[in-house]
Amino acid sequence: MPPLVLGAIAALCIGISDSFGRASSKRGSSISHVATQMFVGIFVSIPLLWVFDSTLRTSDAIMGALSGACVGIGLSIVYKAMADSSSAIAAPTAGVIAAVLPLLFDVGFRGATLSVLTGIGCVIAIVALAIVSYSPSLGADAIRSGLGKAVIGGIFFGATIIFLGDTSDGAGVWPALIQRVVAFLSMIPLAARGAVPVFLPPSLRTFGVLSGITGALGMASFAVGSQQGDLGTVSVVAATYPAVIVVLTTLFDDDEIRWWQGLGIIGAIAGTALIALG
Repeated sequence: MPPLVLGAIAALCIGISDSFGRASSKRGSSISHVATQMFVGIFVSIPLLWVFDSTLRTSDAIMGALSGACVGIGLSIVYKAMADSSSAIAAPTAGVIAAVLPLLFDVGFRGATLSVLTGIGCVIAIVALAIVSYSPSLGADAIRSGLGKAVIGGIFFGATIIFLGDTSDGAGVWPALIQRVVAFLSMIPLAARGAVPVFLPPSLRTFGVLSGITGALGMASFAVGSQQGDLGTVSVVAATYPAVIVVLTTLFDDDEIRWWQGLGIIGAIAGTALIALG
């Protein structure tokens, strides 16, 4: 399957998965949702090992485990941010931070240089986030809480991308599977500390199951697409997932989006795309 198609599948599936995560976290615990999501994702990922050529290497297993620790925590924080504020604020913010962090890592630790295109993308993305964040109906406290959590979650997402980017071309789905296993295990002590159940209650379990299926498919598609094709190009396509979240939560979960926030979301995705292309 062409890498760009896999990137598009990743954007769609991750967007759908995060929409279920937002809906569930409004009604229950984001930690319980992520635990349920990751548990289901394990069983979705296993058959994919035979769909895509996958070879297990120790280095890839380590990178997958590190990404799993990051993605579990990151998702639980961002889902809470979307539940407390708005998907129009939290999703683009986390997406931009996740795109910028690997870039800064390359510059600081790998000796990469910033291109003009990347610089323009950063400026566009930052301005777009300022536009998205203006939401008088939410109130200052909700905006501040949503932005703060989204930034923290975005940092964990960025670390996830850095670790997955270090997997080998032949790793296939193994890093995504190991990621799901470690992410689930990392939620168990967090659930105990927060005095919440590891798994969602029956009334919300459907959200977790559907989120687990689509999230695992999305992450596996991104991992394989980035291994088979150009990471920057695949990332550009996958970076459109916040738009999927906002559209779905606006249509089906009573989320409110203003016209200027719509423009801001487009700007954030465009800025992220320029960062990846640069």
